[in-house]
Amino acid sequence: MNDFQEQAKNWLRNVVKQNPDKIKAGVEKAGDMVDKQTGGKYAEKVDTVQEKVGEFVDTQSSEGRPQAEQSGTTEASSTAAQQSADGAGQAEEGGLPGPRP
Repeated sequence: MNDFQEQAKNWLRNVVKQNPDKIKAGVEKAGDMVDKQTGGKYAEKVDTVQEKVGEFVDTQSSEGRPQAEQSGTTEASSTAAQQSADGAGQAEEGGLPGPRP
């Protein structure tokens, strides 16, 4: 990874840590807009993405805190968040992310 990519990654990680509620609210709002524009056709997929992003934000915002303060973070949610992050650039036909096999 080049220096620019590393800097961008670190900057985004800091933004997530400092503004987790704003990010989750923005994702919810965007998902609601997609549902409205598509008549709910992709509502299940949108909800899945919203959940995974929320879990990912939670894991990123809790990194660096002592374990006692990380209430609610489980191994399962960490795994789901990592899978979400790993598949962030992948999309199904039609441009919307789908369930992972």
